[in-house]
Amino acid sequence: MINVTDFFKTLSDATRLRCLFLLSRCESLCVCDFMEILQAPQSRISRHFKYLRDAGLVVDERKDQWVHYRLNPDLTSKWRDMLLQNMNHVAEQLPFVDDLKRLKSYQENGCC
Repeated sequence: MINVTDFFKTLSDATRLRCLFLLSRCESLCVCDFMEILQAPQSRISRHFKYLRDAGLVVDERKDQWVHYRLNPDLTSKWRDMLLQNMNHVAEQLPFVDDLKRLKSYQENGCC
């Protein structure tokens, strides 16, 4: 069960918000995808995904040497809708616009 305080605390960080935004636009992404798109080191990405996992917002899956993340499919519709509404509100703001452009370019040129 998601704690409302943890939910909003998780959304209060720019990097975590950007990660959730990207996951709201893709089924799943691996750590190296986030590193490339957000232009951040692996340690920073992994640290933020620990918060997202602990808050119950994302789940991870290991595929060979890669760790892929996706939105938690077990989120209740209330939490999922609230999260997606927030992601839609930020979609036209910086840095989210740039993140989406990098995501599309990255996918067109081939991911890891």
